[in-house]
Amino acid sequence: MLSEQQLIELISGVARSGDPVATGIGDDAAVLDDGTVLSCDMLVEGVDFERARSTPWQIGARAAAVNLSDLAAMAARPVCLLAAFGIPAGFEEVAELAAGIASHGVPLAGGDLSRAGELTVTITAVGRAERPVLRSGGRPGDLLAVTGTLGGQAASGYTAEIVPRLQEGIQLAGLASAMIDLSDGIATDAARLAHASGCGGRVLLGRLPLAEGATVEMAASGGEDYELLAAIPPGRALPPWLTVVGELAEGDRMVMVDADGHPRDMAGWDHFT
Repeated sequence: MLSEQQLIELISGVARSGDPVATGIGDDAAVLDDGTVLSCDMLVEGVDFERARSTPWQIGARAAAVNLSDLAAMAARPVCLLAAFGIPAGFEEVAELAAGIASHGVPLAGGDLSRAGELTVTITAVGRAERPVLRSGGRPGDLLAVTGTLGGQAASGYTAEIVPRLQEGIQLAGLASAMIDLSDGIATDAARLAHASGCGGRVLLGRLPLAEGATVEMAASGGEDYELLAAIPPGRALPPWLTVVGELAEGDRMVMVDADGHPRDMAGWDHFT
């Protein structure tokens, strides 16, 4: 089966680009010429969540959070959310689901409803950014730094609360040269940022800030932490809530390096492989 990246490349090949889209497929969100930022994510029962392990409120809150995290990675302020629900027979907690979506304090402005075999929640987040931060602005020598801790979702069985780093993303607008949110694990997402920036680089596994109960493997490959990974030019003062974990370099390969200096073959989450 094709990987997620291969599917994105196929879609990109037929997608229309140009005015008014300043930044299209290939970043955390699309950016229009007027600074509007748009992100869309879908959560599917049995793939992204299990109703037996999560309340409708938790499912809604999580669906909104992953979209708001995309806005954070672009240094955008949220404006509103749109929600589309695929509702299976017997599911009646639609108000609780919507309340979870609205729990982040961002207006839920509309959406769509349909029948479905499994519960499906699709969110579109709308934001605005004065200085959007793309994945493609990094340069060799830039430091790689993360917010928060990593591996907490994997350690919790993917039930921990997701807190989108909106304020941190906005604060990084004038500091970071490139940024991405860590949805699929730093082993995958650091490579995505480096590739978009035309660089290679390395992540030092021993420097990863581990969440309680997390292993290095969970932190690097577990995914769904939704922290921010920023590339920052050297010599700049860093806020205390960032942890430097590596750097960009010349080349085209992002390497995970263990405490003994040995490269580790690691990859993050892929829905399709």
